[in-house]
Amino acid sequence: MSNRTDWVDYGKGIGIILVVYGHLLSSAYHAGIKIPEHFFLLSDSIVYGFHMPFFFLLAGLFVEGSLQKRGIKSYILDKFSRIAYPYIIWSILQVSVEVLFSNQTQLGATFTDLAAIFYQPWGQFWFLYAIFIMHILFAITSRFGKYSTGIIFILSVVLYFYPLNVGVAGIFGFSTYFIFFVMGIILRKTFINAERYNLSLWFILLLIFILIGSGYIIFEFQIKPTRLNGSTYPFYFLYLAILGITACTSLSQYLAKRNIAPYLQRLGVYSLQIYLVHMLAGVGIRMVLLHVFGIQNWVIHITMGVAFALAAPIILQKISDRFKFPYLFEFKRIYDSASG
Repeated sequence: MSNRTDWVDYGKGIGIILVVYGHLLSSAYHAGIKIPEHFFLLSDSIVYGFHMPFFFLLAGLFVEGSLQKRGIKSYILDKFSRIAYPYIIWSILQVSVEVLFSNQTQLGATFTDLAAIFYQPWGQFWFLYAIFIMHILFAITSRFGKYSTGIIFILSVVLYFYPLNVGVAGIFGFSTYFIFFVMGIILRKTFINAERYNLSLWFILLLIFILIGSGYIIFEFQIKPTRLNGSTYPFYFLYLAILGITACTSLSQYLAKRNIAPYLQRLGVYSLQIYLVHMLAGVGIRMVLLHVFGIQNWVIHITMGVAFALAAPIILQKISDRFKFPYLFEFKRIYDSASG
């Protein structure tokens, strides 16, 4: 495995921890777990200021090479196998479970929501819908040759400042985050070459301190705490996103070079599985803590929820591998035949 892949997996590992933490913190807060309101608002606002931009940038890093290697048809089949297929399977599974336990979940799913997943992403699955659109649009615009990069960059900037406030097909998420996906495409060499710089741990910690401190100052003294994507504060969002991407990339490359905390790399390898399963696992353990053990402490809920939500999907993948069932997270036959 190349060092390039190593640090990207480390980055995905860091990113998926932040995603799971953000989702479970919000879910627990709105479910009535007594999380201090001020802490929740600040934490939620800061994490959402950069963690999804970082994920979208990582997703864009290698798409150009993948498209050139596979060709458009094979590329699209690959994205259906890796993104659209698990979106459908796990949307059906999660919404079905939430229908059964609708009186104990935040959103209260119905069978109408189950029928609507093909055009109305449920919960966290908007990400998969949005990123699938990004891949398809990238493949289509590649037909314009040397002008394709300029076209998608201009489009991404326009969509960032004038997002499409459409509640179907992940369009809103696509329009607000497409610019970071495109950054990954355009700045691929910059991020890969950054590995050459031997940044000190103290400098990286300073970046992280500036990131958290900036978020605190913005949401404590400048504007009310809020999730900035698609808001009326695009420059605050861009600032926190770029700062967060820089800090997370620097930390990922530092850890990968020294093989520190390899479990982060493992989490990155399984980041898709974790993204698909983490809400079912995290909310499930919350219900056990509440209704079986009567535990109300929010720190225990978040700590155990995040830990279980990270571990359970990996265990599920291992079980799937053990029984040689390759269709739980990816339609491998489509992918294998297309790449072969």
